[in-house]
Amino acid sequence: MKKIVAVFMVLVMLMGIGAGAVAGSQNSTKISINGKQISVTIANVMFDGKPIETDIPPIILKDRTLVPIRSIGNHLNAEVDWNQQTKEATVKTINQEIILTLNSSIVSVNGVKKEIPYGVPAILVNDSRIMVPLRFVSEILGYTVDWDQKTRTGTITSPISEITGISVENTTEAKPKINIISTGKIEYSEEYSTEPDRLIIDVHNSKLNISDKSMLDSNGAINMDVNKSPIKSIRMAEFSSYPETVRIVIDLDEHIGYSISSSNDSKLTTISFLNNVRDISSEKVDGREAIVIKNSEEFKYNMFTLSNPSRVVIDILDSKLWTDSLQLDVNSNFIKRIRSSQYVPDPTSADQDNVVRVVLDINENKTTPNIMIDVKKTTMTIFVDDEAFRNISYSNKYEDGGLIKISAEEKTNYSVNYDENNRRMEIKVNKNDINLEKGIMEVNDENITNIAVDEDEKHKIITFSFKEKIEYEILSDSVDDTIQISFNKMEENNGSKLIIIDAGHGGKDPGAIAPNTKVKEKDLNLKVALKLDKKLKELGFRTILTRSTDEFIDLYERAGIANRNNADAFISIHFNSNTKSDIAGVQTLYCPAFDSKVKEGDQYPFAKAIQDSLLSGLNNKDKGIIKRPDLVVIRETKMVAALAELGFVTNPAEEKLIITDEYHEKAAQALANGIVNYFNSTEK
Repeated sequence: MKKIVAVFMVLVMLMGIGAGAVAGSQNSTKISINGKQISVTIANVMFDGKPIETDIPPIILKDRTLVPIRSIGNHLNAEVDWNQQTKEATVKTINQEIILTLNSSIVSVNGVKKEIPYGVPAILVNDSRIMVPLRFVSEILGYTVDWDQKTRTGTITSPISEITGISVENTTEAKPKINIISTGKIEYSEEYSTEPDRLIIDVHNSKLNISDKSMLDSNGAINMDVNKSPIKSIRMAEFSSYPETVRIVIDLDEHIGYSISSSNDSKLTTISFLNNVRDISSEKVDGREAIVIKNSEEFKYNMFTLSNPSRVVIDILDSKLWTDSLQLDVNSNFIKRIRSSQYVPDPTSADQDNVVRVVLDINENKTTPNIMIDVKKTTMTIFVDDEAFRNISYSNKYEDGGLIKISAEEKTNYSVNYDENNRRMEIKVNKNDINLEKGIMEVNDENITNIAVDEDEKHKIITFSFKEKIEYEILSDSVDDTIQISFNKMEENNGSKLIIIDAGHGGKDPGAIAPNTKVKEKDLNLKVALKLDKKLKELGFRTILTRSTDEFIDLYERAGIANRNNADAFISIHFNSNTKSDIAGVQTLYCPAFDSKVKEGDQYPFAKAIQDSLLSGLNNKDKGIIKRPDLVVIRETKMVAALAELGFVTNPAEEKLIITDEYHEKAAQALANGIVNYFNSTEK
């Protein structure tokens, strides 16, 4: 009996020890630090009320909570970098930079050395993860940290932003916008509800402190009647005190798309309302094949054609599609399929407009048809067939030229401008004096690529894209009802290579902006492009600039210009930027032939020739030759193509250089040398 009792007691003791061990293991873990295995307590960390996501748990070491550096960086909107040579971890935001050295209690905060409180440094755990002190890093970056000893939970709270104002901005060209003014960056969630239509925005970690107290009612809230479509009214109040949240409710008079954007300093948040693309269909209109697009607002759009495969692209600006995406099989005489979705910009583009892209896939057995567009307020009709423009005729009967005739409804003033660089003739006619639909007619004979019709507020603009340089003579009177222009091809050194020079960005797309001088990348790109154009011509090359002024050119159209003209090489000119101001140097981007549907030859030698020449000509750091098949202009061009990044506008030292005319001259010369070197090497 005693043996049974003894055995029973031993089992109870063992079970008790086991249970204790299991319970303890849920709150502790073993880690390796500097080759030593130690047991540490696991901590919990919450960020704005939610657990942080980590691959290894936060730990408590010497009464301090440590967290994986990359995990905490992600939650605190900070960039994290690791220097293996110096064993330094950098945590950086717009305003703060912390450099922690492994196993050292001395840190650098914005260049000032100081000691970490409590002497717990950054450590390497399990030879793979860098862990840093939670409170020290979070508080330096402006966050509040609290500790609950009972639950061993650290709570990080984002800085409280004050909303100090709200207003409605009225414009004549677009729908009204709502501007929210705050003391700093706001974090928000949004919800669109229907029946009735309203947009609900919850601004987290914020409170109301409206500067204009007359806007507040007796409860300290805002109730603003607007009654300017689509905004009926705006209501704003403090919704909760824990967490502190301000709710904004925008009552709307229709179902509508919207976008929310912030200023560079994050103190102005703007809500814009967008056109809705409501329907896209294939129809017969006046006996012709047509695509009909219906909007909620009048159209703002760009249209262009692409080849290989043949397709027509219509970009509808400041718009939202009524559905996520659309694919409609048509199988008409010319059109195989219609595709549409919200357009995602190319990574090199700074353009953040809301664009609905409609793509018309042309049947494989057809050449690119003529495209004519008729817009009546909120309905766009796109005719896709082989009919020519009414009132425009072109004859190529002459051996080295042709004759252009444009018929107006009555005698009218007109202007003719020929751009020799781009081989384009632009004829402007008073829009009330001529009956012409907007569109593009493919010609593709020995003289002309296409004829396009567009318009501005006062004019119809007829553009002839020539394949070679021409000289022309205006045969009609300065005021006439029939505009007649004869042209002849100019003799060129056709044995010389044709280079397409692409000045990146332009128009509404500024590209990167230098932080100190505020110089826009688009302007720097154009200055270098114009200098390169001059240098290449002096060397005997033929050239075409995708843009010679500050204008927006679609990325696919840039590639299309090169392909339509059967260019020998394409060079795109850019300047770089980075969130790290110490990053500097030049690099060249290219797309391997196997990552493109249109390329055939090896692309790397051209990119290498450009990069080698930039390094020798500019004496900058080498940021390498990088594969970038995601970039349209170097992927969709048939010929050898490269994108040259000529320096970082975000590096203080390089910024001072790259805004100078001397640097632009050197960069243009280096690019010219690279192009010459490439063709010299290929012709050996």
